[in-house]
Amino acid sequence: MSGITSVVLIYQMMSATEAPSQALAILQYALLACSLIGLVGSVVMYAQER
Repeated sequence: MSGITSVVLIYQMMSATEAPSQALAILQYALLACSLIGLVGSVVMYAQER
């Protein structure tokens, strides 16, 4: 679910015609960072199972 949210927020950020507020930008980058950490963790867990 957070991955879908991150994709939507990134799309909104890329298609925005004006700069987002600082709080929204921080939230978007925090969600992106969490998504990347989750992705790396999933890959590591998958690699350890093999």
